[in-house]
Amino acid sequence: MNEENNKGKQTFSLLVRSREGIIYQGQVTSLTSVNEKGKFDILAQHANFISLISSILVIGEVGGGKKEIRIDNGLLRSKGNKVEVYIGIEKAIPEKTSEIV
Repeated sequence: MNEENNKGKQTFSLLVRSREGIIYQGQVTSLTSVNEKGKFDILAQHANFISLISSILVIGEVGGGKKEIRIDNGLLRSKGNKVEVYIGIEKAIPEKTSEIV
């Protein structure tokens, strides 16, 4: 269920995780990031969505504050009013092969 803060904004659950562990977890009012199409926002009740992301996460906190997390790359999944972000996802880059002489 959605929680609402004192300003009446709906919230959703956010989990931001890296290989080292959980970076952010809690109820938030918005999330902004960047994908190949540009900047986008996620609010409560967002449609199911998955995307590779880069650059930044801007978290709209329930109390009205903003928290910014700089990232190189990551994977974002929004499903059922729950958003999960996995940062530090490596792109698949073919390894260079060296010939043995």
